[in-house]
Amino acid sequence: MVLWVDGGDEPDKLAQLLNDSTQNNRRDVWLWLCLYIYEKLDLERSTCNGTTMRDEIAHVLARHPDLISRIRPERDRFLLRDDLLAWIAKDERQYHWLLPQIDEITGRILPTRLAHLTGRSELIAMLDVWQVNIEEKADEVRHLHELWRRHIALDSQFEWFADKKEGSKRCVCAWEWLAKNHLSPRSRQLPISNHKELLIFFDQAQLGPHEQKAMIQEIKNRWHRQQFDERNADKKQVNVMLSKAVVDQLDMLAKQNGVKRSQVIETLVKMEVEAGTYLTGA
Repeated sequence: MVLWVDGGDEPDKLAQLLNDSTQNNRRDVWLWLCLYIYEKLDLERSTCNGTTMRDEIAHVLARHPDLISRIRPERDRFLLRDDLLAWIAKDERQYHWLLPQIDEITGRILPTRLAHLTGRSELIAMLDVWQVNIEEKADEVRHLHELWRRHIALDSQFEWFADKKEGSKRCVCAWEWLAKNHLSPRSRQLPISNHKELLIFFDQAQLGPHEQKAMIQEIKNRWHRQQFDERNADKKQVNVMLSKAVVDQLDMLAKQNGVKRSQVIETLVKMEVEAGTYLTGA
């Protein structure tokens, strides 16, 4: 893609300096970062991955023309092929999972608070500007890909929270349990309201497999108790002492009618209230 100056018919300043009229935002970000990190040049931080990034790069290269001849060889040394990075998506969950992993691998090389360098572009930039042997870099990226695939293969544990009908309510139930039983009162964790947010939370929770399984079961137990309470909102538990013979008769009636003990008792009480046949004057 040829870049033209607004209102003109010439390539932009950076294209002229590099003798390259093609635009590649990934390469431009990499070049900006290399000049800032390794050459210690004074680039305006807000221009990284911004609309004026190429102008800023051109401005500093015009003052340091000796660097221009090194750019293409450095690309070959450190920039991986696009297809090796294609699995890194514009996905919030994957971003939050990969960020600390790549940050650790690359030695936290990326400057902080680059306002326009976010999401997938940030992850790719971290890998691009990491100056290690390109074969080693490719191996690390393949390893990361395999770790990610293994990680999401465990998502089946959370399918219960993705139910089309009640999934969002179950996720809210999970948040209520976590807020009460797991999170610190000082936690800055935002409330969880959907399946994706729940996955992101557990991605970052650093729990062992047994602890995570136990927590999920506790959340399910809470949900089932809530559902029971909602279905029986107009009912109250009553404990009564009955003789063994009456209990046996109660069980027999329940079995014969395919109902629970409580339903037998409730039906008999209602019938007596309506008819007044057996307890009148008792």
